[in-house]
Amino acid sequence: MGGVKEVTAHKMILAFGSDVFKREFYGSMKSVDEIEIKDANQEVFQVMVECIYNKEQQWEDFDLSFLASLYHLAEKYMIDNLRSEIIHSISNYIITKENVLDVAVLAEAYAHHQPLSETLFDAAKGFFMKKREHERFESIQELLFTKENEKHSLAVFKVMERLRCKNCKQSMCLTGSGITSSNFVPGAKVRPCAKIGNSSIRKLGYVIDDENFCGITASGDGDKRGTLKPDYYVYNCS
Repeated sequence: MGGVKEVTAHKMILAFGSDVFKREFYGSMKSVDEIEIKDANQEVFQVMVECIYNKEQQWEDFDLSFLASLYHLAEKYMIDNLRSEIIHSISNYIITKENVLDVAVLAEAYAHHQPLSETLFDAAKGFFMKKREHERFESIQELLFTKENEKHSLAVFKVMERLRCKNCKQSMCLTGSGITSSNFVPGAKVRPCAKIGNSSIRKLGYVIDDENFCGITASGDGDKRGTLKPDYYVYNCS
């Protein structure tokens, strides 16, 4: 089995780059020359040290798991500029149907590092958002909702939450679709269809009965009656 691996560096430089190293090396009466690292492998720790030495990195040479582990170290040692560089570099990664679930699972695994987790989830979301509506739904069904992925249900759920339209609250956005009692979303923005002219209703309020609802005008009047038919009002999610 592999023995102990070492990363060598100047104590003063590490202390200058990180207050945590400063406390570890110089914070006690007895000077410390070695620090044992248990939560990262040698390769990841070496890159962190290189960053402290201002060595330029080719971020595309590292996979996302490596960067996530590096982010953990950057946060542990309070190296803010390294954290920022890692977050920025993730946006340059190409997400494919082969790795999109892995990205979501990695995001959930690092949920305790919120900025990193959110960036990874957004990357997974971006893969689906680049597709057209019908293609997006097919991809979601094919890549996320499978028997094998049940063990990753929390990661899948969080991706789906990000895919929901902020207006109609659906993964498959309803913009342009007619308002009905079955798809009614209180507070959602809508627009009138041509057949009813210039109705002032711009948001949904609540359902009155099977044929009527209370809407909200652009000026904020929340007591405007509207007809609950799909050819009268449609969702305006854009």
